Amino acid sequence: MSAAKPGAAAPAPTGNQPLSLAPDSQGDVAATPPAPAPSRSRAHAAVATTTPAGGTTGETTASGGYAVQVSSQRSEADAQSAFRALRAKFPNQLGGREPIVRRADLGAKGIYYRAMVGPFASMEEAAGMCSNLKAAGGTCLVQRK
Repeated sequence: MSAAKPGAAAPAPTGNQPLSLAPDSQGDVAATPPAPAPSRSRAHAAVATTTPAGGTTGETTASGGYAVQVSSQRSEADAQSAFRALRAKFPNQLGGREPIVRRADLGAKGIYYRAMVGPFASMEEAAGMCSNLKAAGGTCLVQRK
């Protein structure tokens, strides 16, 4: 679709093209293409490559609404132990961090304890940490608080 020149009459709308509700300088209604929707793909999101030093133990705090789950076990002790093993295996990604262990009732599947790191202020920051861990050979999921 070609752009209308100032002072030229707007082309007649065809099919299901959206119309602008703002008239152009001639008082006509000009056809405008829709704005592209923002991408919500995690794979294409800009991610932070650094994370704050040190973590928190316990629940995520108000400073961040996201956490990265690195393990899910049947007991809290197993979740703590699995996290310590992962921190030893991936010291560049998890070193200096303390686990956040959260209980999850999965109904018929039972109770699980999720070992996570965080909190992260944004989805991009958490996804960046998870991406770094995956690149090193680990597995993870980004969880919203």
